[in-house]
Amino acid sequence: MINSKKMYFVNLVMQLLPGSSLQKIKASLFRWAGVEIGNNVELFQGIKVYGNGRLAIGDRSFIGQDVSFLIDKNGAIVLGDSCVVSAKVTMSTGFHPITPYGERIVSRQGTCGKIVLEKGSAVLTGSIVLPNVTIGENALVAAGAVVNKNVDSRTLVGGVPAKFIKSYKTKK
Repeated sequence: MINSKKMYFVNLVMQLLPGSSLQKIKASLFRWAGVEIGNNVELFQGIKVYGNGRLAIGDRSFIGQDVSFLIDKNGAIVLGDSCVVSAKVTMSTGFHPITPYGERIVSRQGTCGKIVLEKGSAVLTGSIVLPNVTIGENALVAAGAVVNKNVDSRTLVGGVPAKFIKSYKTKK
């Protein structure tokens, strides 16, 4: 579980560290705050983690510049090995219901879930991933997509909301 007080400090420091260097220091800071990080992970400048749920990042994964992870207390974001999360991606494990009737946001009510990126999957620049989504092995999410449903392995999805574009086979 993430320690939100320590993570506040890490979020501040990540703004100051250079973009693509000091990987071991960045990984150590995230571990100190309660993030589970594998080996040889690349962490770019401006990554922000909000909340106190669970964040796990697998070996050889890449997290681009200005990525935001919003993780509710009972939520989790789990990235498998060799995943790519490109710049300005937002992943959120929860949200409040919004209705035209009554109060717009009812405190302490809402959805909380898990986001899973399986081995080798990639979420490209500016995409948004919503709660209760699994992105399958070696799947690609096109830039700017909003993912609100599971994505099958070895497929490309894109758009708002994300829709199937094509499937592909692994290299032989």
